[in-house]
Amino acid sequence: MKQSLILLVLLCPTFLWAQQFMTREGHVHFFSSTPIEDIEADNHQMSGLLDASNGSFAFQVQMRAFHFEKALMEEHFNESYVESDTHPKATFQGQIQGWDSEWTDGQSHDVVAEGTLDFHGVQQARTVTGKLVWKDGGWALDAAMDIALNDHDIRVPAVVKDNISSVIAVDIHAQLSPR
Repeated sequence: MKQSLILLVLLCPTFLWAQQFMTREGHVHFFSSTPIEDIEADNHQMSGLLDASNGSFAFQVQMRAFHFEKALMEEHFNESYVESDTHPKATFQGQIQGWDSEWTDGQSHDVVAEGTLDFHGVQQARTVTGKLVWKDGGWALDAAMDIALNDHDIRVPAVVKDNISSVIAVDIHAQLSPR
């Protein structure tokens, strides 16, 4: 009996641990399109955690990890718009609605994530749609959202307002592996 209890205590944390999936190499791409100029950037350092026991999640993106085609765009992004020294990261945390731990069938499942997006120091309730696939022993996630600059108090100077879209298209991809 004592050996069974010891074995149970040793296996429980392993079982719980195996239900968490994470990434440190998620990809976030954003795109701003106007008739004057297209601006896009990539960030390959998104970190995230998914609890497969209940569908809760948390993702984080370091603002200075976004890279642009032109160094001047990157400088303006960090210093003038997202103010990376003051607001070094963006986070999105919440719950996948209707979570089903049986989605490990290798099929693509449409998902709806509800949570709080904290970007540029402004928290906002968000609903984001995406696709989730059990692949290679983990979860592949693809999602997209639009972020209105006004919703997060990001001001664009009048002199360049025609160069930057007021709504930025954001695409997310991550492969979450067992923790």
